Amino acid sequence: MGSRPLPNCKYLMLALDHRDGFKKLMSPENPNLASKERAIEYKKQILESLRDKFSACLIDEDYGLPAYKSITPPITTPYLLPIEDTGYRNEDGERITVVKKTVEQLKDLGASAVKLLVYFCPNSKSSNMQIETAKKIVQDSHENGLPVFLEIVTYNSNLEDRVYNSIKEFLKEGVKPDVFKIEFPGSEQQCISVTKLLGDTPWILLTKGTDYSMFCDQLEIASKNGCQGFLAGRSLWQELLNMKDGKEKEIFLKDTLPSRFDEIKNIVNSYTTQNEISI
Repeated sequence: MGSRPLPNCKYLMLALDHRDGFKKLMSPENPNLASKERAIEYKKQILESLRDKFSACLIDEDYGLPAYKSITPPITTPYLLPIEDTGYRNEDGERITVVKKTVEQLKDLGASAVKLLVYFCPNSKSSNMQIETAKKIVQDSHENGLPVFLEIVTYNSNLEDRVYNSIKEFLKEGVKPDVFKIEFPGSEQQCISVTKLLGDTPWILLTKGTDYSMFCDQLEIASKNGCQGFLAGRSLWQELLNMKDGKEKEIFLKDTLPSRFDEIKNIVNSYTTQNEISI
């Protein structure tokens, strides 16, 4: 893909980079009881279930990458790696992104692209800091020939246009990743506004752990109005981590999960004739 936006492509991608959040789903009452080995095994099962479905996957270094590399025959689909630490640093109620790796380190780990998650609240004390972090990562990534997927997650705001206004702040400061990975903008009109704002820069939808059927509804509205795909995570697979019955797990991995991925792919495909991108 290189380090330039591709406006005429669609992104049908699996998100599986969850770390602390993954352990909380595995063991809600005491995440510390969720072992690394078990987390790797779950991620391996999810990847195997969908290996022929996604155009790329977002995985983490701790659990996702070992799972990816343990699969036989090997998965050849490219992967993104997150550059930020899991969670965020809390400073007086504001969420500060902590960069854990360098772009060079992610490249050495085989990443074909960089993902940066930035929690953002417009007009907060931390907003400039978050923007500067994104600006640096975009610059470093492009200097190393890797595209950047910038994930913006808003907080402390109930305004319908919070996603639009957040993106606007980044663009105003010259931050232009290759793809914006964003939460549902809030309405059909907001999706249209985001598309117009971004111009030739693609935007895709994240699931943010919402109910699967709700995500489908959001994806349909977004795809109809300029969204070019998804990086779908918890809404697809989160139930698996709480299943106790072996047969139930088997059915979920064999039938339910692939069926869900096919469904959201069909939603995107029904609104675009663009080529599928493999980073």
